[in-house]
Amino acid sequence: MRVSRKHPSAVTKGTTIVAAPRYRAAEPLPAIVRAVLDARDEAAVIFGAGGDVLYVNRAAQATLPSATMTPGIDSGLVRALLDARGGEVVPLQSDAQVLGEMIVLPNSNGGTWAQREREAIRQALRQTGGRLAQAARRLGVSRTTLWRRLRAEQPAGSSTLPSGIEN
Repeated sequence: MRVSRKHPSAVTKGTTIVAAPRYRAAEPLPAIVRAVLDARDEAAVIFGAGGDVLYVNRAAQATLPSATMTPGIDSGLVRALLDARGGEVVPLQSDAQVLGEMIVLPNSNGGTWAQREREAIRQALRQTGGRLAQAARRLGVSRTTLWRRLRAEQPAGSSTLPSGIEN
């Protein structure tokens, strides 16, 4: 079997074109597997060996147009959308047996390291209710380092921490 270049949503067998399989309620993935996939911040769609969509994680559901997220999901359309957005195909194998593939679309709002660092600091402070020592422990840095990072974000001449943050 191979994907037809003229009809990307079809699979060719010899010279006969067969419509791409649609989403079917196959046996659900175990809850732990779904949780791992949903915890990822990049969009991931799992396809079975026959090309059918087995699972669409939360990030992919948010990324893909809502019209594609139907019980009769067109695997060819989903594949084409992910490919057009730069999705990376990851073969899923167990020893020599091909189980299917996963198409991963990297998170587009990753930003620079500095942006990601600022967001991690903000999130840690929110989770700890603004307690600097606890936030620093969560981030794996010293309280002084965290304080310096926060101070670097302040306007010039201000030597105090942002409001709502406890030293």
